[in-house]
Amino acid sequence: MEQDKERRRAVPKFGSFRPKPTPESGPETRPALDEARVHRDGLGGAEKDERRRHERDRDRDRRREGDRRGSGREREGQRDRDREGTRTRDREGTRGREGARDRERERERDYERGREGKRERQHGRHERPPRPSSPRTISTRNKIDREDSSAQNNDLFVLDKRGDPLILQYGTNDRSQVPVYYRFGAGRIIGSPGFLTIHREGAQEEFSIRAPGGGSGSGSAFRDKALVAAAARLNSKRIKPSADQPLPTASEDFIPLSPSRKRKRDHDDPPPPNYRSIYGSSKNRPSPSPSPSPSRSPSRSPSPEPEPSPTKSRATHLSHHVKSHPTDIPAWLELIALQDTLFFQAQSDPTRPRTADETRSLAELKLSLYQEALAHATSPGDREGLVLGMMRRVWEEGVLERKWKEVVSSDAGFGLWRGGLDFEMGRVVGFGFEGVKGEIVGKLRGLREEIGRVVAGAGREGEEEKVAVCGQVVYVFLRLTRFLADAGFAELAVAAWQGVLEMTFCRPPRDGYTAEAALASFADFWESEVARIGEEGAKGWRHFVEAGEDMADPPEPKADRSSEVPKTTDPFKAWAAVEHQGAEKARMPARTLDEGAEDDPFRVVMFSDIKDLLVWFPSAVLPLVRPLLADAYLVFCGLPPAGLSGEKFASMLDDPFVARRGQGLDLGLSRDDGTTQDLTSQAPEFKQMGGNMAISPEVLFSGTPRFRYLDKWSDTHLPGNTQVDISWVLRTLGYLVKDCRMEALAEYYLAMEWLNEPAGARKVAKGLLKQYSSSIGLYNAYALVEWANGNVEVSHKVLSSATGLVLPSSSGNQLLWNTWAWIHLESNQKELALVRLCSSADGEFQGSPSPALLLKTRSHFSATRDYSISSQQLETAAHYAESLMLLEYISAEGGSEPASETQGNITAALSTIHAFSQELSSRNLHTSPHHERLLQTAARLLYHHATHGPYRPIYLRAQLEPLTRLFPHNTLFLALAAWCQPPLRIDDPIRATLQSLSGHSLGTRRFAIYHEARVGTAHSVRAAFEAALAGEEGAGSQGSVELWVRYVRFCCENKELRGRAKEVFYRAVGACPWAKEVYMEGFGVPGLSAAELRAVGETVAAKGLRVHVDLEEFLGARGRERGG
Repeated sequence: MEQDKERRRAVPKFGSFRPKPTPESGPETRPALDEARVHRDGLGGAEKDERRRHERDRDRDRRREGDRRGSGREREGQRDRDREGTRTRDREGTRGREGARDRERERERDYERGREGKRERQHGRHERPPRPSSPRTISTRNKIDREDSSAQNNDLFVLDKRGDPLILQYGTNDRSQVPVYYRFGAGRIIGSPGFLTIHREGAQEEFSIRAPGGGSGSGSAFRDKALVAAAARLNSKRIKPSADQPLPTASEDFIPLSPSRKRKRDHDDPPPPNYRSIYGSSKNRPSPSPSPSPSRSPSRSPSPEPEPSPTKSRATHLSHHVKSHPTDIPAWLELIALQDTLFFQAQSDPTRPRTADETRSLAELKLSLYQEALAHATSPGDREGLVLGMMRRVWEEGVLERKWKEVVSSDAGFGLWRGGLDFEMGRVVGFGFEGVKGEIVGKLRGLREEIGRVVAGAGREGEEEKVAVCGQVVYVFLRLTRFLADAGFAELAVAAWQGVLEMTFCRPPRDGYTAEAALASFADFWESEVARIGEEGAKGWRHFVEAGEDMADPPEPKADRSSEVPKTTDPFKAWAAVEHQGAEKARMPARTLDEGAEDDPFRVVMFSDIKDLLVWFPSAVLPLVRPLLADAYLVFCGLPPAGLSGEKFASMLDDPFVARRGQGLDLGLSRDDGTTQDLTSQAPEFKQMGGNMAISPEVLFSGTPRFRYLDKWSDTHLPGNTQVDISWVLRTLGYLVKDCRMEALAEYYLAMEWLNEPAGARKVAKGLLKQYSSSIGLYNAYALVEWANGNVEVSHKVLSSATGLVLPSSSGNQLLWNTWAWIHLESNQKELALVRLCSSADGEFQGSPSPALLLKTRSHFSATRDYSISSQQLETAAHYAESLMLLEYISAEGGSEPASETQGNITAALSTIHAFSQELSSRNLHTSPHHERLLQTAARLLYHHATHGPYRPIYLRAQLEPLTRLFPHNTLFLALAAWCQPPLRIDDPIRATLQSLSGHSLGTRRFAIYHEARVGTAHSVRAAFEAALAGEEGAGSQGSVELWVRYVRFCCENKELRGRAKEVFYRAVGACPWAKEVYMEGFGVPGLSAAELRAVGETVAAKGLRVHVDLEEFLGARGRERGG
């Protein structure tokens, strides 16, 4: 103890305290300070006043700093005790007492310094003696800092080279050592105004740097899309009253326009928190659930929880199902497909586009589901579907390219090969014509070999594999020819189709024809340059082999059409016009002696050019291949298929890369006012123009533009946009029907002839009936043609003759009676229509039908319909269900809907259709095409009822709703539902239906664009284009050349969107780098400079696409002409 007392320092007396000279008061620094003061006092008036104000502020800050240090000295003592851990408790007490004295001396020194500064400013003194300071008032660290500082005494800056090691321990700075400062700029960083901001969190002065859009720290919270979206989904209030909600009373239906001065406390308000209650603090107290109603009346009971939507219930069921049955891959795929619909329903504003974070989160969710399902997939088909879905998700292009190479390089299935080809064709950077062509030709060669293997080794159990391989071959051939035509080689694509059609439909009748021998014989036929299929005077390969040397001579050489350079000052537009003229000349393969063939060697197609493109099908698969090939040929020509192939192959034909329908899509460009049209005052447009509907005689031979499956060629194929001639199409169809005996294509061919050449339709129909005299469908078609042309009496004679040729019990006979009844009904002859229906049940009937006969007819129709359903004869069942519907409409009495004399009982008629649909649903047959055709007939009856007397639009909408729900892709149902919508309705159910569809088809997307063009504005049409071309997850139509071209033209022709045309054009080039037509659209886009147009022309040649006139040579020649 005594030693400790000796070690303890004695308290010095103030009189004996002599401070050591500091750097501030040393003699060596005095001249510099004096010089600085002289220089400072020698400033001008304004600068001197500014300097004085700064000194006053600094003195005031020092006084405040002294007070703050006095109040925070206890924390400083704690930090000093940690810093001097070896000191004893006594020393710490002594240091605290000394610190108190030091603080007192500091305050006195600051006060004296302030008084001296004030006197100095008042009397204009240039020097003042330094006030001694105690070394105890300055810490050791501050001494070192000030010694290393500059000669000028500026207390605003401190240089610290050691730092404070206790910052890591306490997590913050020592506040006693931080000078007083003021923040300015609202967190902005110097050097980046408005770009980066400092975001501070908590009381520890922690901060982070945020970029624009980085949460609420970047500005207003309403600019954060994710935050606004989350707020919109939480605690949403229902504004529109529900059906079961009672009407508000007079007192409740009141909104004050001005607040009351005194707010009375509502008895329903929750009481203040009582922290002695069992709930504890307020943050743990359970909050009442928000009411969906804005009022809080105690008399009103809380609204029940809303029932989950069918989609959400289905997703919940599938989620539980896949947990108990993880090997059910279709259930996994259905669950994944429902995620888009669930996200759409969860949005408060369905029209709001998804943010990047929402899109990424949704893609990651689907990817996790795919990976979970892939672990339980056993069959190759299931694994292929899952892998294909995964490849369309969240990976970037570089990663996706590597993964596609890994997948395709292995033994991948056909679906994965298709996905890889789509990816390669959609990459503008790595695209090359020869590379993609070689890829498709190689796949076609492998499939040809696989067909031979399947036919040689497959029995009855391999029939499905045989059908699948044949469908793949036809699809690849269609994909190849479509690719060639889009790249500019239209004559090569047409030549390939001529060769395959000749070798498949009109081959010589020889048994044991090998592929090599057949190709050698066909080479002789091709090189002879005789007329080929689709050309005038063509007799085919079979006739060439049978006739031998007696074969007719080749056709006469054709003269070349002269090309006229348009009179324009823009050389690039002139080149584009000349290039279009060259493409029109090269639609068909030329002969060697044709005029102008020597200038363009590609126009003459030799056999060596198409040898690798041809496919020789074995005779065993011809019955399977011919229907597929006929539908594929129609799609190649830009026509809807004839419905000869199955549903699986029909879905392949709807691929955006091959489906090229007509481009005559009326987008309402003539409406400059941008007003919304009232569809109820206009006739509905049921023209397909690329839409979807089930093919039937009623839509093939419709007398009005409504309910029409086909359209006139000139209405849907604009001049210069088609790659084939209508004359070649008609002659090819006629050759297949007449010479190759393709009876299934006869009605389609007759409809094409009637639409494009109405005068010759009767001659064609009689020729077909002479060849196929027992075809009930042709008789029915001929009667419809005559009725559509206005020859009603001729149609009656045709039907009378046809019904007398066939037996009354024949299943096809009812089709004729239904057509006859429809013709009378459309002519407002209800009694005659009823007579025709009764005559189908009783052939000996004459006069007016009696009630007994009506009962007998009704019973006959119902019994035959039910028996046909039981025996799986759906076509016959649909015919008798239509007869029963017409019978009830004409003969049934009563009814809840208004009706005039020309109308019937629509309620009784549609009740029979609903009963038939329920029966098919119970047997899982509701998605059959026969059911869809019957529902189209019911929709036709609805439209007839609405246009021949009074009707209630709400009833029509109620009847059409189940039709659109059952077949959401049927554009006939959608068009009729859009027609009966009220004009002043805020929401658009058709638009909502189209947006909610998960698996869009190309026809549905086209209808969505067309619908917006009729009822929306230019911006809504643009949104429809964007939705169709989104290409999200491979489900979009991003590879549709037609939609991209139409989008570019729409932007160019609409003044509101003309500024976007350039951007849309470059996007189209990036999505379809193989399509020459897309590049040529750039020469009509406003805003492209000469350098950009030159780059477009050079890109066409660099990608390997067909160029008829060299751009550089044309520009050079045009320049020389102007110079001369």
